[in-house]
Amino acid sequence: MNNFPYGTVLKIQREFSHNDIFLRLKKIKDLGMNTVVIWPAVFWWENKNLPNYPYNTGHEILRYAEEIGLKIIMELSGQITSLEYAPDSIMKEEYYTKTIEGHSKEQEWYFGYLNYNHPEVKMLIRKTFTEAAINYKSYSSLYGYDIWNETMFSSYDAYTLQLFREWLKKKYEFVETLNQVWDRAYYDWSQVEFTKWMWASVMPEVDYNQFKKENIGMLLNEWYSAIKGVDPEHPIIADNIHSMITEDGSYRRPHDDWNAAENVDEYGISFYPKSVPPFKPAHLRCEIFTAVHSATRTGRFWVSEMQSHHQAMFTPISVVYPYELKWWNWEAISRGAKGMIYWMWEPFIKGLQTFGRGLVDHRGSYTQRAFEAQAINKIIYSHNEEFCSYMPVKPKVAILYDKINHDFIKAYTVNYQGFVPGSIYTDSINGLFRCLWEQNIPVKFVTSQDFIGGRVSEYNAVFATSQIHMTNELSNAITNYVHTGGAFISDGRLSMINENGNLYSDIPGTLKSELGWELIDVDMQKMDISLSEAFNNKHLKGYYEKQLLNITDSRTEVLGKFEDGNPAILVSSIGKGQFMHIATYLWYGYFKENDNNTNTFLKMLADRFDISRFKVSNNNVKVTSLEGEGGKILFAFNYSNEKQSTHVELKGVDKGEYSITNLYTNEPKTLESDISGLSIDIELNENDVGIYKLKFLNILKGR
Repeated sequence: MNNFPYGTVLKIQREFSHNDIFLRLKKIKDLGMNTVVIWPAVFWWENKNLPNYPYNTGHEILRYAEEIGLKIIMELSGQITSLEYAPDSIMKEEYYTKTIEGHSKEQEWYFGYLNYNHPEVKMLIRKTFTEAAINYKSYSSLYGYDIWNETMFSSYDAYTLQLFREWLKKKYEFVETLNQVWDRAYYDWSQVEFTKWMWASVMPEVDYNQFKKENIGMLLNEWYSAIKGVDPEHPIIADNIHSMITEDGSYRRPHDDWNAAENVDEYGISFYPKSVPPFKPAHLRCEIFTAVHSATRTGRFWVSEMQSHHQAMFTPISVVYPYELKWWNWEAISRGAKGMIYWMWEPFIKGLQTFGRGLVDHRGSYTQRAFEAQAINKIIYSHNEEFCSYMPVKPKVAILYDKINHDFIKAYTVNYQGFVPGSIYTDSINGLFRCLWEQNIPVKFVTSQDFIGGRVSEYNAVFATSQIHMTNELSNAITNYVHTGGAFISDGRLSMINENGNLYSDIPGTLKSELGWELIDVDMQKMDISLSEAFNNKHLKGYYEKQLLNITDSRTEVLGKFEDGNPAILVSSIGKGQFMHIATYLWYGYFKENDNNTNTFLKMLADRFDISRFKVSNNNVKVTSLEGEGGKILFAFNYSNEKQSTHVELKGVDKGEYSITNLYTNEPKTLESDISGLSIDIELNENDVGIYKLKFLNILKGR
């Protein structure tokens, strides 16, 4: 069993002697950490007469790390290309990315990415990456390589245009087909240019955004293959910032968790919940980790950069407190993180973020944040096998995230940003996730390909919000899921357009015949909803719009009505399951106003479709768990400034006797499960986290 990687980034400054570096590595090791990310991994400032120039310092770092028992990750591509594969001495103006107006993007406040599709830039990257791997691969202290920190690339240059044309040709095959979809009049593929024109069709923008995401994967695959060609043994890592589902402001990076995760051995994220306001609240942090966990093939991910302190010289508002590190670490680990790296070990000594960051202070002294990191690591180290192998509790409910649907919504809203929320899709998902989180209901994100591939049958229910895009293939997959017993719950617009962005003549498209209703129009008046007896005659507040629906099948049941009597919540029985549609933006409304009636409605949906895994008497305490062979690790979070106590019942556990140990106090006791599950009483101090290891002991006699 490997050790859980837990450590920090050490930014190597040219002012450091080798001894300066060694002292820092020793201090990191003395704090109990086992992993250090070294950036940069190429040292152009070295004396050119040194052996192995410009990798001599890297050799010395790896050699010393072997002596003291540290694992090293070499970060080959961060965000200062002149310190990596493109030193200033070989730079050319043509290496920079281009704006759509054709200008070079060489002047930025912090990082101006190069044109990774330029053949000479490709050569520089391949040369540096392979040379670094050849130099470093033989050291036992080498963990692996981070080949792309915070993926970002967008360029409107000739090389990228040619790739885009090839991508379009592969998708559409014939230029006549492209003309039909884009509503254009090209005669040859060579005439296709980058365009923002969308009056005739949104597909030029939608296609380009899909291509940009895939281009990231193409580049990652190139860089991955270059290193694996000389070092097939060591893992390769890449990371995004937060998650594409939660960070709408990063939409145009592009930002694709699934694409990046598919093209590396380990997938990580940068995580900065307090970098700049608005700060990320607990439910959004948990959504980030859930989304990233959902995007990886194995469910494991890294926090490749966790914020360690305030961002820069004049941002005291972003100061980090020890209890926040405690929250963030356990939030991530409880949702699948299998590696934790702090950004960074010490404050910057120069540059835009001078005096920012750091587990130690500018004098090199340990801080209370460092001691909190040490306390977290002691627990991980003491139970290394479980934290390495246990995975998040399997949820009974999922949320559909469709990145092409995201592309369509961004395209349709781009020209109306003054009064149309361009982030309505991710905001709606956020409202839905928060509502589930507040009820302590674990959830996972699934994609349209998960539906089409038949990988959603394990969920009792799947929610979708503002799913305007619907192919026949996806429609059939959803119908099959419901037919076999699943519940599909949608709100907002549903199945408005096909894969080419064309409006269906009947809405909701091919689902109309199955659901027994059709969309006639939308309105914004009298949107409050009265629920039926099935939901105890409660009331809901409609939000953003109400859809005017016409019922076409007498078997379609109305469970809620708007003030004017129009149907607001419809249920259609399909085979063994149910399809529920809410004819307003309910979850977007919850995102905006956090209305308690919506929360109550979610509770009733949870009971109706049996989607809970925990029964928690006090929802001020948030509960989740990891599960593995013969045991569980239960996490309880108190985000309040007051002490909290709660009674937790774990459903679906084997009947018998269990040991339970508080991992912070090491206090053990024995519990017995009964027919309702395993019950635990928990008390937490303010801003606290409780962690409890449960092990199955034996089946009780007479049971």
